[in-house]
Amino acid sequence: MHRLIALLTLLMLASMPAAAESTCDVSYRIAPRYDTQPRRLEVAMTFAAERRFESWLRLQVGWAGIQDYGQTWRPSPEQPSGVTVTPEDTHRWQVTHAPEGLVTVRYQILAALPDPDDGKVQDQEQMYRTQIGADWFQFFGYGALPSVESFDDRRVGRMCVTLVQPEGQVGPLIGSDLNGRVQADAQISLQDSHAGLRHAFYGGGPGWRVERREGPGGAVIVASRGTQAAPDVAFADSVVQLISAHRRFWGDTEAPKQTIVRIPNNGWNNGGTLVRQTAVLHVSRDFGPHNAAFESLIGHENLHQWMPGRLGGRQNDSPEQAAHHSWLSEGFTDYYTHRLLLGAGVWTLDQYAEQLTQVFRKYWRSPERHATADSIAPRFFSDRAAGSQMYVRGEWLAMTWDRALREQDPSGLDGVLRGLLLTRQQAMKAGAAHERVLAALTTRLGDAPRQQVKATVEEGRGLALEEGLAGPCFTVGWADVPRWAPGFDVSKIKGGPPVVATGVIPQGPAAQAGLKEGMMLKGWSIFGGEVTKEIELNVTVDGETKTLRYLPVDGTFERLPLLSVRAGAGSDAACQQWIRRPRS
Repeated sequence: MHRLIALLTLLMLASMPAAAESTCDVSYRIAPRYDTQPRRLEVAMTFAAERRFESWLRLQVGWAGIQDYGQTWRPSPEQPSGVTVTPEDTHRWQVTHAPEGLVTVRYQILAALPDPDDGKVQDQEQMYRTQIGADWFQFFGYGALPSVESFDDRRVGRMCVTLVQPEGQVGPLIGSDLNGRVQADAQISLQDSHAGLRHAFYGGGPGWRVERREGPGGAVIVASRGTQAAPDVAFADSVVQLISAHRRFWGDTEAPKQTIVRIPNNGWNNGGTLVRQTAVLHVSRDFGPHNAAFESLIGHENLHQWMPGRLGGRQNDSPEQAAHHSWLSEGFTDYYTHRLLLGAGVWTLDQYAEQLTQVFRKYWRSPERHATADSIAPRFFSDRAAGSQMYVRGEWLAMTWDRALREQDPSGLDGVLRGLLLTRQQAMKAGAAHERVLAALTTRLGDAPRQQVKATVEEGRGLALEEGLAGPCFTVGWADVPRWAPGFDVSKIKGGPPVVATGVIPQGPAAQAGLKEGMMLKGWSIFGGEVTKEIELNVTVDGETKTLRYLPVDGTFERLPLLSVRAGAGSDAACQQWIRRPRS
């Protein structure tokens, strides 16, 4: 009886708008269902009829490379009296209703995975879908919050989201505009458009753990779930150290609350994205403060608050259009991720040189090195090899322009970008960030920046690694290095195991370690391009699992870039000034 009452209470909370929500132009009341299969979110969406007899709801067509969010969107079996919901297709529904008062539509969002706590490796794509575990939930607004077409992204109003936790399952509520406190329910209220709610992360439940820290400019909330390599306290302390360095660099004394979300993907890769005030990281089994990906991933995602968020307005570009400008949003962000790690003393000169060497070697090895932006843009989110080109091209542009600007002013590129920094309110009304940056650079450097964007980004012409490109602390050269040779077709093992091994090269390193064509791969550890790290393959041989280990080299070499620290750089005045990044 107690369980029945709890379930009825949950359904009532999910379907009845609260009194406080009656003042919202558009509101969503969302409750997770942990007890169903598939697990799901129960949602009640409310908006004004505005003298219409019908309204149209639309779910996001695509974001982060996902084109099928609508496949998990279902009208609830029962709707309020007088409301009829008719799906036109997977992303667009017709709603008929009375022309006056408020309209409430009930729907469900099904979880992407039946059991995300099963320990299986998860593809990056799954991290951007709605997930619900035994006692936790998470989702991005793109996949769960449809918009009213008559209230499109150009219209601003009071937008509200209320998260309601099931009885007996109360835990932290985290994400954009949430404070991570343990509570039964919480409402987010914004004066914004539908786009503001969509570009956000939401989560909650007892399965989440929260650490809160105070840094310069405001609070930092670090939320984790699942088994993690680094303890929550140590991880949170390291996160705040990096975020504080960013805030000091930009001079932000009143930064907004920032949330860092740490999600296990049970594999060996790391990734993430930044949405409104929240960096969502999906991390490997060994991710932590002593993992090389830690500084770069957290640094990169956090810097997106300023680049491009504070350099220009929110544009209504399609994902493909936005990809053309990712030389700024991603490439400049990578540049400052690396530079500020060095400037804050988190990295040494040797670590910086090693990282930049890897960046340029990955570029030189890539079959997409000369691909045009028009070719890359449709694949930017789905093809990492293609998308990474825009990151490297943008970082090269930042280095090139910083070097040229420092001949005029020691503040270099930093001074230009700090001069363009806007408040969040100003940025919403300003022109596109990439155009504002190019316009400012044109006044200092003439037509060269626009010509370089056209040549290197749009047309895919090769990057020139000139001496001095990386700054006065380094020298740029070339080296013959062992060619990375996995010895079989690693492109066929995307996704989780089991996978059949194919393309095994006779007498290659994999074959010499014991891999044979057609063997079943039960698991693997592969570091792409890393010739000093062993490949590990768990294979099935005569019904038994065996681990093969070998270095991915075959005795051949390739000529690749090498960034080295100049002799005496540690005591050189020009190098030290470059590291400190003076403001004027």
